[in-house]
Amino acid sequence: MSVSFYLVTDTHYYDSSFKAQGEAYERRSRTDQKCVAETPAIIDAGFKQLADDKETDIILIPGDLVYRGEYQSHVGFRERLYKLKEQGKKIYLITARHDYAENPCEFDGDKEIPVKGMDRDDLRDFYKDFGFGDSICEHRKSMSYVAQIADGIRLLALNCDGDCKGFKGIWEDQMEWALEQIKKAHDEGQYIFAMTHYPLLPFSPIMNMIGDAKLTDWQECANKFADAGLDLIFTGHMHAQAVTEYTTPSGSKITDVQTGCFVGCPCAYRKVTFDDDGTVDIKSYTINDFDYDKGGRTAQEYFQWRFDRMITDIIDAMAYDFAFFTRLFGGPEKNKKLKIPITAVGRLLQKLTLKKLSRILCFKVDKSIENRLVKDVGVELVRNIFVGNEPYVKGTPMYDAVEKLLKRLHPVTHIIENKLGDKNPLLSDIDSFVLSMIGDERQRDYNAVLNINWKRYKI
Repeated sequence: MSVSFYLVTDTHYYDSSFKAQGEAYERRSRTDQKCVAETPAIIDAGFKQLADDKETDIILIPGDLVYRGEYQSHVGFRERLYKLKEQGKKIYLITARHDYAENPCEFDGDKEIPVKGMDRDDLRDFYKDFGFGDSICEHRKSMSYVAQIADGIRLLALNCDGDCKGFKGIWEDQMEWALEQIKKAHDEGQYIFAMTHYPLLPFSPIMNMIGDAKLTDWQECANKFADAGLDLIFTGHMHAQAVTEYTTPSGSKITDVQTGCFVGCPCAYRKVTFDDDGTVDIKSYTINDFDYDKGGRTAQEYFQWRFDRMITDIIDAMAYDFAFFTRLFGGPEKNKKLKIPITAVGRLLQKLTLKKLSRILCFKVDKSIENRLVKDVGVELVRNIFVGNEPYVKGTPMYDAVEKLLKRLHPVTHIIENKLGDKNPLLSDIDSFVLSMIGDERQRDYNAVLNINWKRYKI
């Protein structure tokens, strides 16, 4: 008999009782991938879609339940969980960094006004009805637990807050406990999989260079988990759609299924089915619509607009920011000698097309893409990393254009490779590093069938 559950992550609920308007909110909003004021409407719509599926009664939520640890946000979010429970849903969750007080506030005009926050120590009991209270074993110190979610299937729910500062990982005693639970499950003929908030595996080459894009000690954890027989983990945090595999030095494999943010681009959630043939079928869905003034946009257009605005602002700042250029060209003194008119550079980048860029650097681009603005392409390539299923594989016009561009820039990138390649192997071949981020031949970040034979432990 097959077993299914939904995976929803990074809900970041912000209670409607809080003010979310004015300069302070807009300033925060423009730098954020996720929506905030919109979360009540988005979550209500998304939870209705989950409730409408009467055949799937299990929901997993791996952390970042609320925006910034506001107590009232937790109250409002828990009310919604109870409504799902009343409709027959069994919910298993863990908490994460955004769920305890981190300068919680509301936004009024140009001010951020402090509001009551949630203490981390109170989270376990506050959410006891959503996994903790039904667990068959707990690691109270870390707020981790094991739950029997179906006949023959157990969930290892691992909180990975670490020291709540720089270390975002699994403590030694927590790891020992987890490995014991994995062995116990297998000895008792149970399949066990895990969920954490932070990704176990870096899902893209560039994520190796971002500190909290994976667990602090990810390789050590991946080796221990996989060699112990844990082959599947569900994660969130990076607001990205990705299915990533890792093989340990001893040949064991583990797959990290990371799911996008529920309240921002890519707005996604997954339905996971443990099929009778032993495979695991993964399908992704999105929230079709929500009751909010979206400026005439569809839900998906709205989420993408929010994401693109954030990346565009960053690119514009880079184009016009004098400090950025002084760092780029070696400091204020060298910049004075170059006499670069920063605003002119910014204006040039705003209008630069792929055709103009190709003429400047003496390479050709396909006519189908030659009129695209370089800035817009940059925004799309960044977005694609998070949305997943990056489309620009070898043979596509965009792949060919980027490949040609990199060849023209090789005299510059070669210097970077020589200087930084020894310290960071990823930068020893910049061409391969960049091209690997724009195209994904496997195209399984949204839908995939994992041949992991989850029935192999069943007695």
